[in-house]
Amino acid sequence: MYFIMKKQQILFIDGWEPAENFSSYIEELKKLEINNPFEVKRRWKLTLQKWLWDNYNLVFSETPNDFYAEYDKWRIMFEKYLPYLDDEIILIGHSLWSTFIAKYLNENSFPVTIKKILLVAPAFEDSEDEVLWSFNFDKRLDVFKKYSDKVRMYYSLDDFVVPVSDFESFKRVLWDIEFREFIDRWHFLQEEFLEIIEDIKKID
Repeated sequence: MYFIMKKQQILFIDGWEPAENFSSYIEELKKLEINNPFEVKRRWKLTLQKWLWDNYNLVFSETPNDFYAEYDKWRIMFEKYLPYLDDEIILIGHSLWSTFIAKYLNENSFPVTIKKILLVAPAFEDSEDEVLWSFNFDKRLDVFKKYSDKVRMYYSLDDFVVPVSDFESFKRVLWDIEFREFIDRWHFLQEEFLEIIEDIKKID
């Protein structure tokens, strides 16, 4: 008799810019610069499957509009995935989606047990460059704190989107989280992110 090993589920969610930061969506689209569309651009989320395909079932969630993000619309789409999740899910978020995870878990019960939450460059509060608007959350994070021992955060000291002060704020509120600090990853837009692969494989 042969037994098929059930793969570990990972739900990866990624995000962009809050809609409210655009004073005029049409004007912002007109100003948007597009680099060579024929140049191959790979981000680390697209190479995760290459490293994890054998033992992991990796799913990338879709969003109604990445570039013009609104929390309530993202929440509706996110919740469509919940019926398909198994206990001991691993959640990975990058940028605004990391902030979404913190806000969502702070405001809602989750239908399955969570094994690990990996948050890459989450924003904690408004900054000079970006206002969170609908993605703002209760900074006490009273409910999310129960997940603290499952959370690992990744920050880079040269992040040009999310200031390092946000990382320090998270650490003050969630004092027992794990974290990995880098000095040269900007906003984690590189093609490979081998450190997070290592961390995933070490999760018991």
